[in-house]
Amino acid sequence: MKGKIFFISGPSGVGKGTLINALRERHKNWEFPPSCTTRDPRPGEIDGKTYFFVSREEFEKKIDEDEFLEYATVHQGNLYGTLWKPLVEGAKKGKIVVREFDVQGFRQMREKLPRDLYTSIFLKPDGGIDTLVERIRDRAPITETELARRIESMQKEFAMEKMYDHTVISTDGEIEQMVEDAEKIIEETVKE
Repeated sequence: MKGKIFFISGPSGVGKGTLINALRERHKNWEFPPSCTTRDPRPGEIDGKTYFFVSREEFEKKIDEDEFLEYATVHQGNLYGTLWKPLVEGAKKGKIVVREFDVQGFRQMREKLPRDLYTSIFLKPDGGIDTLVERIRDRAPITETELARRIESMQKEFAMEKMYDHTVISTDGEIEQMVEDAEKIIEETVKE
């Protein structure tokens, strides 16, 4: 089996983390390298597994040392970045490597990573932006100003769907279907 990186992307609240967690549970031999962030952990998140939670100073040092494939300032001024080494080394070893990306990061990464190393999947909610707004409000407290900023961001992200190789629909209450759709894409791609 040839190694491949699979990027799962989509707007905030669409279910990227849910999909990644389900795939991680079902496929122990796949690699799921975390990215770095300067934001505080949410309940249940684990340093080194969900993200590498680092200080702004540590993050900036990694930028200076060119350790990131991509990085960005995202919600509320927090920095997020994807390390080169775990992704590329995993794929070169013949592993399936799965990474979550926001749309902004995916656009940067496309310019740097050889095209034959990755396949991209865009997660799209069946109910559009209204579904995402409900999910975001249910997940954690959010100000109306921050919500308005996220809605604007979502509109831009939906417009980027055509950049991706595949689309998977995220339907409330249908997690199993979303996972199976993503697994089918991954398994068919590595057979090619």
